[in-house]
Order: sequence, then structure tokens, then C-alpha cells
Amino acid sequence: MAHKQESQMAIKKLSDGPVEMVVSSARLVEGQYGTQVQFVGIEAGVDEETLIYVAERSAIRQIERLSLTLDGCTGESLRFEQVQKNGKTYNNIYRATGQGSLPMSAPRPAAPAAPKVDIYELYADCLSNAAKMVLGMAEETGITVSGSDVVAAAATLFIQQNRR
Repeated sequence: MAHKQESQMAIKKLSDGPVEMVVSSARLVEGQYGTQVQFVGIEAGVDEETLIYVAERSAIRQIERLSLTLDGCTGESLRFEQVQKNGKTYNNIYRATGQGSLPMSAPRPAAPAAPKVDIYELYADCLSNAAKMVLGMAEETGITVSGSDVVAAAATLFIQQNRR
């Protein structure tokens, strides 16, 4: 899909208030302030496309928190906002749930249901994988590891598996 000229789009600054839109594209661009993510989308009641620029590190962290990728943002109804906390400015990105959300012209196909896995079996698998990984790394590097190192690695794997 070819991108429209920026002159045909409204560039919104999050410092002016939150923006809720259905994202049509998200991509990395080099901007005036370094690498940024350019979000293009349609706001409810607005005729032209809206452009939002968010610093790369902040944007990537926020969309990963939503279990999305840059490509995965396409078709999502997202809310972008900027907040002040302790004298610092933070950008937040949420899944939009308000009245301003626009339905997409074609519904997105539902993700296939994940197979049910017994939680104890999942943890046992994570523990086994963590033990192999940690003990293998210890053998290669000569570093001494303890049981708590294996348990910590298993917990990390278990948490990652439960987020999917």
C-alpha cells in the first residue's frame, strides 16, 4: 500500500491530548528527533488520515506490552496519550475501548484457539528446559550455578508461555 503525502494527513501531537484511531500502518522512520514510529490511521469523525509520531523505544515497548508488533498494529483501534509524572513525559498506547473506535471494513480472522495445557505440565516443561539451558551454559562458561538460578529461569519461561 502506498503512503499518502503527509500534506494530505493531519499530524497530531500527543501533547495536545489523547488520540484514538484505527491504525492503517505503523513503521519506523527517521525523524527530527531520531528514529520514531509513524502511526497512520483514521479517527472517528475525521475525514483525513491522522499521523502520530512516537519515539521508537517508547512505542515498541508499549506495543509489545499489548502483545503486538508494528505490522500487527494494522487494523487495531488504539488510544495514544501523553502523561506527565514526576516531571517526566511518558507516551502510553492502549487498545481503544471507547465510543471513538471505528470498525474495520473486513473483520479480522479469529486466532486459532490455543490447545489447553495442564499448568503443572507446562511448569514441568519450563523447569526441564531451564535446567538444560542453565546447566549447559554453566558447563560452557565454567560459572557455578545454583538451584535458584534454574528456578528463576523456569519462572521466566513459564511467565513467557502464559503471555501467549
